[in-house]
Amino acid sequence: MGMILRQSVLSKWCIGFLFLLLSANILLYQPSVLQAFTLEIEKGMVIGSLLDFIIVAPLLAYAAFPISKKQAAGMAVLGLLAARFIIPMEYFSPYTVLLYIGLIAEGIFILVEMVLIIWLIRKIPFIKAEMKRMDAGPVFSLLPAVQKMTKDRLLIRVILSEGMMLYYALFSWRRNPPRHEGTVTLHKNTSAIAFHVMIIHAILIETIGIHWWLHDRWPVLSIILLCLNIYSILLFLAEIQITRLHPVEIKNGTIYAAQGLMKRIVFKLENVDKVEWGTQPGGHALTFMLKDFEEVHPQAVVYLKEPVEATMFMGKKQIVTEVAFHVDEPERLKRLLEANRTESEYR
Repeated sequence: MGMILRQSVLSKWCIGFLFLLLSANILLYQPSVLQAFTLEIEKGMVIGSLLDFIIVAPLLAYAAFPISKKQAAGMAVLGLLAARFIIPMEYFSPYTVLLYIGLIAEGIFILVEMVLIIWLIRKIPFIKAEMKRMDAGPVFSLLPAVQKMTKDRLLIRVILSEGMMLYYALFSWRRNPPRHEGTVTLHKNTSAIAFHVMIIHAILIETIGIHWWLHDRWPVLSIILLCLNIYSILLFLAEIQITRLHPVEIKNGTIYAAQGLMKRIVFKLENVDKVEWGTQPGGHALTFMLKDFEEVHPQAVVYLKEPVEATMFMGKKQIVTEVAFHVDEPERLKRLLEANRTESEYR
């Protein structure tokens, strides 16, 4: 799961606290637990649980995962729905109005989302034409092609990111990676793809076991967890496909780099100020290096003359002035950068 966590030390702590919070609230309302500790369900206990589900859990999820604020708000509605089935109805009933308000708000959000999806479907011919003109893979061209026709809206970025994930996870298996002299792979000397496959197997095993155990006790919670696990599997499948299909690529004086759905960047070679080899990048550098069982360090750091906008998870933008790489063939990358920069400067 480390591949989809925020890049911070606190993210793993937040995952642990989120697991403890959910487990504690589920166990708290079990008759056997109440009897063992001679507890009685009181109003303060129910309010505390609601605050955990509506506020604390979404905040922990926001701190742990690279999700947007609107997605965190959506998780608050899911928290209310989960609370409805975890807290006994006789104690939850005074707060049912909160659930209705949350569901209405989520319904309005979904309605707006559907309108935007219909608009995007009508624009597909224009989007495909613009993507073809850009001559780059969907991971690089889809979002810019759509943004050329409309304002940069967060909701559209999220919809496109989810659509891109589904495309790469389900419909890209017949595609082949680019085969020309200007490509350098990131994954062949690492265990990145094997690591993703291992996680998918673990999720499948956990899904079967947990879903079977929860289904008779909390059917709605088991369905929610099932949906989350299916989403995780699709995400990791998309990560595998993007890693395989999109090596670092240099063509037409431009460099294209992607690391799954988490980050991608496109910049002109004429914008390169200098390239340093064997040095450590700055703290704000965008790094393209796949994690392995052993510690991995950047091989090359590219410094840019002008800042470039990179695209992160869910279409989030980040301004970049340094880009670091760890590739399978560093000497090949060095030759490509030097040859293409010389050619670009000559033109």
